[in-house]
Amino acid sequence: MQDLICKYVYRDGKEYGESIDVYEGRLIVKVGSDFLAIPLESVERVEEDKVFIKDFDGRDAEKSGKKWIEEKSKPVSLEELKSYGFGEEN
Repeated sequence: MQDLICKYVYRDGKEYGESIDVYEGRLIVKVGSDFLAIPLESVERVEEDKVFIKDFDGRDAEKSGKKWIEEKSKPVSLEELKSYGFGEEN
């Protein structure tokens, strides 16, 4: 399968969002401030920096996108930031 991440996503010939992950058989697409988890079966084709998608169940994609956020993102503590070298005065 071709790489689907970090590409512009097009729906109905118009730019729709940006692909940021593939998770549990779904393409995670950032659309504005929302994250949608679109089934890979909805990917029609991939061209260089573009992914073209067809219709999908919007409610299901939104619900699955929220699940992705809950499972893949977590708050970072100040201690963790410091361990990575952030937040320290030089």
